[in-house]
Amino acid sequence: MNNPNDYLVGLDVGSHKVLCVIARPGDEPGFYRVLGYGLELSNGIRNGIVTDLEAVVSSVREAVGRARAAANIPMPEKAWVAIGGKTLTSENCTGTAVVRGNEVRRADVEAAESNARAHSRQQGRQLIKMIPQGYSCGDVFTSSSPIGLTGNKVMAVYHAVYGSISNAENMKRCVQRSGLELAGYEPHPWASAGAVLTDADRYCGTVVFDIGAETTSITLCYENMITLTDVRPYGAEFFTRDISSFFALSLEEAEQLKRVSGHCTQGVLPTDTVQVKAEGELRPRLYSKQLLVQTLRARAEEFFTLYKHLLEKAGCLDKVHCVVLTGGGSSLRGIDDVAKEVFGVPVRLGRPIYLEDNSPLSKLPEASVAVGLIAAAAQGQAMRDTRGYRTFSFPSISGKLSTIFIGDY
Repeated sequence: MNNPNDYLVGLDVGSHKVLCVIARPGDEPGFYRVLGYGLELSNGIRNGIVTDLEAVVSSVREAVGRARAAANIPMPEKAWVAIGGKTLTSENCTGTAVVRGNEVRRADVEAAESNARAHSRQQGRQLIKMIPQGYSCGDVFTSSSPIGLTGNKVMAVYHAVYGSISNAENMKRCVQRSGLELAGYEPHPWASAGAVLTDADRYCGTVVFDIGAETTSITLCYENMITLTDVRPYGAEFFTRDISSFFALSLEEAEQLKRVSGHCTQGVLPTDTVQVKAEGELRPRLYSKQLLVQTLRARAEEFFTLYKHLLEKAGCLDKVHCVVLTGGGSSLRGIDDVAKEVFGVPVRLGRPIYLEDNSPLSKLPEASVAVGLIAAAAQGQAMRDTRGYRTFSFPSISGKLSTIFIGDY
């Protein structure tokens, strides 16, 4: 693989970090071998939105440079990037076509698909990407082509993701100024889910919460379809701010206390204490460990209760039979126990599961998005469509369905 275009590059540009992963397809289908990765603190991103283009470019250059050096390869030319931010929402769109002759033909399917795409664009929002969910014909709902089935009409069902086109364009410029071409976008929630979900997860009904620094991405998969995609403006920084406020610490000291002693459910005595040594002080200060646990637990309960209400309002709560927590914020000890109490279903921590050779990234939940982008890049290379729009398979549905990316990227 001497051609720079042969390498798979995933670029996760978040509010706290920039992670660039360079990989190639593994020996087993659907798995990938990491050649190198670069991690850099992120600047110029707030709530998933580009606020300082030059600062983002600098962070991206550093992360890509570290990844290239670790992989010991020529500079890659293209990368797949996650698009997220607090503006990201979703809608299930349908398009219907009348079947002539009572047998579904290709023209009928294409007409239904065209009507579904037109429906998605009539929502008054900026369309980012859409994925076909399946087709309904008579009493049948199928994820495969309905050509040959009988019925009076055929309906195409799509899941559309909306967001900020201007933010997508700004991200594209950041990538280009860092020396890469943008091969394609993957919605942040989809990339994360694609890296951590098994086939069983996607079928039985699993919601993925990717807890970042300033936002939480949400994806619900049920019966191999994406039912809901959303991003909420709440992240791990809220826990840090709470500690800073309650204990009168700087944000840096609060972050250290959270990482070293933070726990959401740990049983403690009223007399138990934790120590924090502030900069410039000779002796560490003592704080109530019980108050620390109560503070973190209260915030975690609030977040998961909000997410539960979101799913309930969307009519999807009955489809949630498992919860997967990923992203850097999922490393907070005991947060999975709080999620289990709120949702009443099994909860597990999600780490990238499609990597070969026990890559260090397979142990890091904060690497989920970047690894999901690697899968999107691989399938993007494999599916070059000559129609007026380009199609890419959604990595978490084993390539059975394709997505449609809106734009000229």
